[in-house]
Amino acid sequence: MPGVLLVLSAMAVAQDPASSQFYANPLFMNPAMAGVEGPAKFYLGYRNQWPGATDPYSTYQASYEQFIEPLQGGIGIHVINDRQGAGIFNTLSLDAIYAYHLRVSRDLMVTGGFQASVGQRNMNPDGLVLPDELEGAAGSTLQGYSYAYPDFSVGFGGFYKIFYGGVAVHHMLEPYTAPSDDPNTRLLRKYTAHIGAIIPVYEKRLGREVLQLSPNLVFLQQDFYQQLNYGMELLFRNLVGGIWLRQDLFFSYGTLIFSAGYGNEQFRVRYSYDTKLSPPDLHIPNLGAHEISLVIIFENLHKSMKRRAIKSPKI
Repeated sequence: MPGVLLVLSAMAVAQDPASSQFYANPLFMNPAMAGVEGPAKFYLGYRNQWPGATDPYSTYQASYEQFIEPLQGGIGIHVINDRQGAGIFNTLSLDAIYAYHLRVSRDLMVTGGFQASVGQRNMNPDGLVLPDELEGAAGSTLQGYSYAYPDFSVGFGGFYKIFYGGVAVHHMLEPYTAPSDDPNTRLLRKYTAHIGAIIPVYEKRLGREVLQLSPNLVFLQQDFYQQLNYGMELLFRNLVGGIWLRQDLFFSYGTLIFSAGYGNEQFRVRYSYDTKLSPPDLHIPNLGAHEISLVIIFENLHKSMKRRAIKSPKI
């Protein structure tokens, strides 16, 4: 089964790797989120997709972002490495991001982000084991390659009191990810829309927030693949826990996502697990996913109300 999956991956249109912790690394979701929180932050993330498979999909991410007053916005650097089949298919992308922050009023801020990327996709068939029925048809023509390509994305965000949201368009030019001009090797344009809120439930004196609820909705579309993610998170002091549901618009599949984490002013850590609720039904023992993230904050939040007024998820 892993060999069949890898062959299908080689012939299929390129797709972005999945993620369940959208706001742990917001640069991956929307370039307009760069520097929104204010302080300098470093992020590390790892996702293991389909751990029951022989060679699961593994995704590694790292990013750095901060708000820079002279630039009137935030900057970010994001690196992502997506490995399939123990590295038989390997995609690496380096993203440079700038987001302009416009303070419209005390309660409203809008942002616009631009992302320029360099991607590289490698395919090494040496470790690929093909089923007997595919050996004759594909074994003689399957060749490895290494190909670099430019990529560009844009995004917009809005923050009003306890609400936040945004839209993003990734892979605007739909670059080819292989040396040939085969349309199946194009990285198709991806559309993202997200909205959410941080609702205070209980506060102590001096406005210290103790208990908060955070409903969120994230919609993704790449080619004809659509994904709707929605859930509720509970923030209590430095702890956070959440339950999300992922599905398409036709309810033909579903995934339940559980997550929990801890965060303070110096670091944040979060773990999530995806469990399948419905098809696709492949003969793999575990179609779930493990994901873990770590955020390190290098400086305290700015003391001005200009930065503190922004409501956005922080873990």
